[in-house]
Amino acid sequence: MIQRLFVGSVSALFTLAVFAAPPDAYTQRDVLQCGGDEVALISSCRSVRVQDDQEHQLPVCSNQTITFNGKELKRKLKRVSQLTMDGASTPMVVTLVSAMGCLKGTKGSLVAIGGHSGCDVCKQWFGYYSTAGELEMFTYGDSYQSFGAKGSKGSSEALMEAYGVTAKDLRGESPEIKKITYGQP
Repeated sequence: MIQRLFVGSVSALFTLAVFAAPPDAYTQRDVLQCGGDEVALISSCRSVRVQDDQEHQLPVCSNQTITFNGKELKRKLKRVSQLTMDGASTPMVVTLVSAMGCLKGTKGSLVAIGGHSGCDVCKQWFGYYSTAGELEMFTYGDSYQSFGAKGSKGSSEALMEAYGVTAKDLRGESPEIKKITYGQP
């Protein structure tokens, strides 16, 4: 019995070593306070860069989680494998969050979360959320779309009316929207 436990323990140690994170892996937590609510972006990244000839020139992050007051926001993450400067083929998030901000309107606050896909022709996207984490509107480049979420405002005009934010805020030009900087702490 003891021998089996020992063999199993040694086997587990070798298995864990195979799946261990790379030595340059880090977790980054960016926190935003908005109207008394906390929004957190938790990114699992590496400090290595992608090779210059790769399509998506983004920080190498394998996962990103967004929480509103500790509740995880469900979103689809598209991933692609790219070659990094250390020669490894690394799966990474393609739609990386690159900005977050609290838009304080005259009638309420909105959380703006934006990003891009890292290719030369990829447009920037923004999701506008209530402080409870409900998607109110999504923009991609110059197009404004609603995903039909229950209670979604659906248009920039409706959002401006409901929250008292400006068109400039909804174009991602608000000084309250801060760029996310990635790098090992």
